[in-house]
Amino acid sequence: MDLLSRLRACVADESEIPALFEGAATGGTRLTGSGAVEFMDVGPPRQTLVTLREKNGRVTQFIPGPALSGKEKQDSLVKQFAIDAAPTHGTVVSSRVLFSMRPLKGMFTWNNWIRVSPPPKRAPIGKGLDWFAWASQSYAGESHLGPPYPLILEVKSFGSPNSLLQAQRGLRNLDTYQYLFTLLLHGRIRYAYYPSERQWTSVMRRGRVEYHLLYPGFSPGIGGSSSHFVRRRTIPAPIYSGPVDYYNHLWGRDEELFLPPSLSQDLTTFGTLSTDESRCFKRACYWYSLGVQMMSEPSLSTLAFTTAIECLLPATSGPSCTSCGKPSGAGPTAKFREHVKRYGTVPRELETQRNAIYMARSTLVHGSHARRADEGFFSSAESRTKELLTEIVAQRSLIGWLRDPNRSL
Repeated sequence: MDLLSRLRACVADESEIPALFEGAATGGTRLTGSGAVEFMDVGPPRQTLVTLREKNGRVTQFIPGPALSGKEKQDSLVKQFAIDAAPTHGTVVSSRVLFSMRPLKGMFTWNNWIRVSPPPKRAPIGKGLDWFAWASQSYAGESHLGPPYPLILEVKSFGSPNSLLQAQRGLRNLDTYQYLFTLLLHGRIRYAYYPSERQWTSVMRRGRVEYHLLYPGFSPGIGGSSSHFVRRRTIPAPIYSGPVDYYNHLWGRDEELFLPPSLSQDLTTFGTLSTDESRCFKRACYWYSLGVQMMSEPSLSTLAFTTAIECLLPATSGPSCTSCGKPSGAGPTAKFREHVKRYGTVPRELETQRNAIYMARSTLVHGSHARRADEGFFSSAESRTKELLTEIVAQRSLIGWLRDPNRSL
């Protein structure tokens, strides 16, 4: 067994190998002319541990350097990696603030590893500066709380003596479940990607609007590191029990964020996916969540939603063409339409519009159309309907694929 195979056997996810080398590279790193990364040993003399290149979470180039010449040095490295990556160092809780168009009024915990909940009451949320509430009687009273409404995502990850690996695990799990909850929950769950600069903000003070330069941010008042979820007194999150399927329910008039009764099962199904399926589905959920994040820019959201679907299309197969050498099977357009026909079910009267989604995506990609640039204010009602349909079809396509035991890539 070569060194890379031995290192792969140490980790649950191959993407952890670079983080482990970051911890082992006492001499730092440097980028080669071809784009690979050299991890260095401090020496003396300063020598290369390994030259490594990765793509999509996989190691695609692995060349041991002089600092790893000899079986004894390689055995020592494998032993250290096995210790650092082992799930025997307890757990660490990481958290992130997400935002929803409806308030979450209870807590949901899955397998004691994932938890979403409203902010604790000690979170310092001020009021009285919202000029929109002051100007609109319909929003008076509670508009300082949202929308959007904050909620807290917490995940447990296995700890490690390697601080870089431990941090990577926490961020990776936060990203994964943020994307999953955005897909699986109504309310357009999103993450505030805070800019590093201040932004001009309008606030109401002393009966008039003032403009202030402020840093965006939100802290839930949860501080310090913990190995387990901090105990909180709150009711369970409400589960939807309406007359129609959760994903056919129009949530716009809901007063709070309901959870689908299928949520735990869908999360469990995600955990049973193969490595390749899991990577592709996470990538699809990322693009879907990006579409939700960019709803104010319709051209970008349409591209993101259609790309989410493309992440799950099966690879082109069939005998090679005698002229060009490419597989002669169905192309991207046919596969896209077949996928949404199978999973993105809509009423019969909307099928024609659904089938035109890929063409709308193509006009955007090839520069033939951009809604804000090409359409006037009063011509956008039909476009908004198409954009909403694209979002719905993308959501149903991803969830349908996840639940299909005969899914394929």
